[in-house]
Amino acid sequence: MARPHARAFHRPHPAGEAVRRIVLVLGGARSGKSRFAEGMAAGAAHRAYIATAEALDDEMRARIALHRQRRGEAWQDVEAPLALAEAVQHCTSDFVLVDCITIWLSNLMHVDRDVAREVEHLCGVLAARSGSVVLVSNEVGLGIVPD
Repeated sequence: MARPHARAFHRPHPAGEAVRRIVLVLGGARSGKSRFAEGMAAGAAHRAYIATAEALDDEMRARIALHRQRRGEAWQDVEAPLALAEAVQHCTSDFVLVDCITIWLSNLMHVDRDVAREVEHLCGVLAARSGSVVLVSNEVGLGIVPD
């Protein structure tokens, strides 16, 4: 099984200003992307987990419960299956983890939203945000759909 990997984009910042990063974590389905991304929050005083999945069946409800249990009380949980840019924009945490972009895009297509416009809006919000944001996404084609 391939392990997740990440790319960080650092922006120059004035002396004394908090470092802000936008990191994209990619990996195959069920490769440990979320756990890897959660580990990047070490040292963050305030952490937010923005989930894009909806608990539409028993399997997804179980996966969501497992993720919440693993994260514990140190995280603020936000559910944003469609309004991701708004959720990121209104989040006051210094570390934000978005899990996952693949599901968010699927949700947008399912309700026939203008995906390009939504992605552009999210990019604008990310560019203006202070603090770090980690985006988790599936590396489509890296593996098969898991059982």
